[in-house]
Amino acid sequence: MRINRILLFILFLLLLACGGANPHIRSVTQGNVQAYLQQTPQAEEHANAGANILYSYYYVEFFSDGTSVTRHVERVKIFNERGRSFASQTIYYREGYQRPKILFANTIKPDGQVVSLNLEDVHDSSAYAGYDFYTDIRKKRFNMPAVEDGCIIEYAYEIRNLKPIINFDFFSTFFCRQFHPMEVDIMEIVLPRQIELKYRKFNADLTPEIVERGNKNAYIFTNTSQDEIIPEARMPSLRDTNTFPQISMWTLDNWETISGWYAKLISEQMKTDHELIEFTNKLISDKKSREEKISAIFDFVAQRIRYVAVLLGPYTHKPHPAYEVFQKRYGDCKDKTTLLLTMLQIAGIEALPALVPSYPEYFDKTMPSLTAFNHVIAVVPDKKNEGYFWLDATNETASFDSVPFFRPAEVFLINADGTYDFVRTPSIDSNNDFIQTDIKYKIEKEGHAEIEAAYLYSGKAAESIRRFYKYSPPEERKKFFERRGITVYKLNFGSFTDTRKPFIINMSGYLKNLAHKLDDDLMVLSDIVNFDSYQDITAATERKYPVFLNPSYFSRDNLTYIFPAGFKIRRLPANFFINESFLLREEYYFFKNNTLKISIKHKSNHEIIEPEKIDDFRKFARKIQAHQSAVKNIIFEKH
Repeated sequence: MRINRILLFILFLLLLACGGANPHIRSVTQGNVQAYLQQTPQAEEHANAGANILYSYYYVEFFSDGTSVTRHVERVKIFNERGRSFASQTIYYREGYQRPKILFANTIKPDGQVVSLNLEDVHDSSAYAGYDFYTDIRKKRFNMPAVEDGCIIEYAYEIRNLKPIINFDFFSTFFCRQFHPMEVDIMEIVLPRQIELKYRKFNADLTPEIVERGNKNAYIFTNTSQDEIIPEARMPSLRDTNTFPQISMWTLDNWETISGWYAKLISEQMKTDHELIEFTNKLISDKKSREEKISAIFDFVAQRIRYVAVLLGPYTHKPHPAYEVFQKRYGDCKDKTTLLLTMLQIAGIEALPALVPSYPEYFDKTMPSLTAFNHVIAVVPDKKNEGYFWLDATNETASFDSVPFFRPAEVFLINADGTYDFVRTPSIDSNNDFIQTDIKYKIEKEGHAEIEAAYLYSGKAAESIRRFYKYSPPEERKKFFERRGITVYKLNFGSFTDTRKPFIINMSGYLKNLAHKLDDDLMVLSDIVNFDSYQDITAATERKYPVFLNPSYFSRDNLTYIFPAGFKIRRLPANFFINESFLLREEYYFFKNNTLKISIKHKSNHEIIEPEKIDDFRKFARKIQAHQSAVKNIIFEKH
């Protein structure tokens, strides 16, 4: 039945082709609308779907001067309210460099009535409101009219790329499965014959049809009749090539095209003036070591130059001159990095730019393209330890000697002569990047408790929490604890700017009903030991995709519960140990006189659990859940 439907779709396109134009860029309203409606899928055929992608066509053509045109057609049948998000569309473009045009947009109601989009309802605005001076990225937004269950929406637009950043740099991924059912999906790439489209298939058996058209070749990928992906807990990203079928394609032959271009672009903007040179020299005048100078310059750029979030991506890649960024005291990642590189150069310190992939875990260095990156940092060789200092100037709460990212990434290091190296950033270190919590609860006879708490965040683990409290007003800082039921008596914080030191929070307060008083001789502590027990994995009876387990910082918790005199614990929980590749956990329980002490060490690691190993993982997880149940309620009785 579904194959017949696809054949009807293709036949419909052939009938439209009689007009001579590209049949893929035609509205169904130019044919027999009622006939088209009758052969579209029905909602009951896809109970889990909110919509069905009837037809998707993506077209790119490059011209001999490096400019290009992109055209996109989307036709979707809306089943219910879960599919109505398709009715809201946004087209991003770069003003002066790209020219967008909506070709058509129609809603076909279930009875065949056609309601076209009024172009006056298309809203054009800056993509980054408030930073118009700083970005030329704009967006066209529109909502399809008369959308209801059972209708079909269709729209087509083109974007002419007038000023390419790097000539003939194209990269894209053709995803063969989506989270909605899909009937026909076509991607067509047209290139001058001297430019080869390189592609790699992952779990896909599609091969492009290659058609000669004069002095160009068209590569046509066609995919049909695909059911929707049913989401599962902790499943991989759609970009995971080991799990989901897809085809990656690109045009550049090597990375030197990018590294040579970017090295020149950065060096041209590392411009100084007297004020910048004088300021830099004064900033480091009392700094004796190379590391002290790096730290001082990095702290200034990271903390004193305001970060304006504009994507590096395929849009505005050229940084402003370093002296201009210094004068205006704001910039995006490339601007701040250029200023940082310039100030380090004034100080006589070698430093290089490094481009960071948009999706580090899925970055493939065999596929050169500038579109792989959306961030830039500075890298300084660490001559003492034969490593690097990783300086992310957009991270104002980072230390100059910390790791740049929570997860390692392979960055594209660009040398001054235009050559390059791929360098992997280091992993977090549990000896330096950790969280320690020390809390003492003095419990009264009614179950209420006085609290003395100290929280220490070290290294990379300090960055996000330091920033959170730095930008929270004093009263809001208190409310963070008040939302947990704690009346705050005293709240002190460590330095918000000295990022080389751990960030410390000291809090004293009062918590009602920490222990549940059953009677004068009986109290219960509940839910004081909690951690991820993978209940979302064990609850599902079936599993199709791998489980992705995420890492965490190493943490140490020291918890002390002091009960009123005469109270004893009914049953001391057994110490608990896990030492798996994906989880380290140690729990120690001590009781003496009227005091319970709990010491916990915890560290989760990234791990992929394949479907064939899910049953074994469930057995492991159920043991953890059994332990959590055993310590859920700890009973204390007065003797």
